[in-house]
Amino acid sequence: MRGTLLALFSGWVSAQVLFYVEPVRFYTLEGEPYVELFLGVDATSVVYVPADPGYQGVVDFTLVLKNKADQPVYADKFRFALPPVPDTQHVQRQRIYMDVRRLRLAPGLYTLEVEARDPHQQPRPQIVKAITQFEAPPPARGFFYSDLLFARHIRRDTASSVYQRHGLALDLWIANGFLVDPDTLFVYGELYRVDSLTAEPYYVRVRVLDAQLSKEVPELTLRQRPRRPGPFDVFYFPLSVRSLPSGVYLAQVELCRNDGEVLASWYRRFSIFSTREPLVEASEAEYDALYGFPESQLDELLGASMYLATPVEKSFMKTLRSLEDKKRFFVAFWKKREGKPGQLSFREFRQRFEYAQQHFKSSLRPGWKTDRGRVFIQYGPPNDMQFFYNEPDKYPYQIWTYNQLGAQAQVFFVFYDPDLITGEYPLLHSNKLGEIQNRNWRAFLLRARAAATGETEIYQRVGSGSAFLFPG
Repeated sequence: MRGTLLALFSGWVSAQVLFYVEPVRFYTLEGEPYVELFLGVDATSVVYVPADPGYQGVVDFTLVLKNKADQPVYADKFRFALPPVPDTQHVQRQRIYMDVRRLRLAPGLYTLEVEARDPHQQPRPQIVKAITQFEAPPPARGFFYSDLLFARHIRRDTASSVYQRHGLALDLWIANGFLVDPDTLFVYGELYRVDSLTAEPYYVRVRVLDAQLSKEVPELTLRQRPRRPGPFDVFYFPLSVRSLPSGVYLAQVELCRNDGEVLASWYRRFSIFSTREPLVEASEAEYDALYGFPESQLDELLGASMYLATPVEKSFMKTLRSLEDKKRFFVAFWKKREGKPGQLSFREFRQRFEYAQQHFKSSLRPGWKTDRGRVFIQYGPPNDMQFFYNEPDKYPYQIWTYNQLGAQAQVFFVFYDPDLITGEYPLLHSNKLGEIQNRNWRAFLLRARAAATGETEIYQRVGSGSAFLFPG
């Protein structure tokens, strides 16, 4: 598996420049917001040419930032020169290099368009584009917190050349939370005006949750010593993640009173790609004996298995071409899970799959490909389903409720029918950690009335990064 994975990663090198964009929101001590815009370039995806000294790669960037009205409010065009290396061996430059710039923006929703081009790419340079959205917050008048940053190392060293914040040197991991074979992951954040939230001593706690199983990783819960509230505080935690298998996780931060009451909670998602996982042997003969599905049905079951797969497994699935490879992967996938605590058995998976096929298909796609089918397969049957098809001035919608999903209680999903034709029912909102969170979901259901009256509603998706989880 390791060789295949490394070949897959190395295949990206010749295809295009690989870069990451992370807008991170901070505040000044006076409560004024600003955005640190980080660009991370994977050096293994850049062509290095002779330079003085050694070899060097460059990437040409074009940035355009637009507001909600699609008007440009910031633009820049520049050449990012990576540090020179003594030779062109990947081992000498296998890391991500970073550029950062600070933006002060009016509150609102923004769209950032980025174009990257390696001028030394052969036979001719390709332009790679990326688009990301983020919300610039209003000035802080009470307690607030920054977005979370991930780093390889954090130390008190103001003389270091790496990224500096408040007397700390941060060797940041700018990869949109995608971490390959990490050993230690540092989580960094800032707190503003804790003294407006409580006058009692408080502490900060970080927990790691398995996003797919909705389960806390017990050995990865850390907390600071209690401290007195003030206008500003910095926290960071080193998390030993070497032993975590490939998967999607949440780093959840909680601000707690000294008695343990949680005052505020927020999180950031990260994915681990581990090439250290043991190989599971599988053969075609095992597939024929245990399953025997024709290739068309196998393709559907593999597609639905994506909802349960780790990031490494998803990468492998995308490379499967021959029927023999699909069979061997399918056997290994379920052999790895069968009988393991917290893992779905193939028998139960197939029951969920067949139910989704029968009950959640639309005129556009089969049931397993719809949002309702995906949620049903991934989380199982809900404890309660409510249907709202005839409320005046509202789209038809459904609310599914789960009494417990892992460590999270009273989880719900809201699906709605925006076109009234296809029966697709895409997911509009969920309070499940790691899922789409649309804080305006109730107002958005009234869009039918808005279309008639000329009113508009803002639809924001806030599921992949920090989320506001204040109690009440």
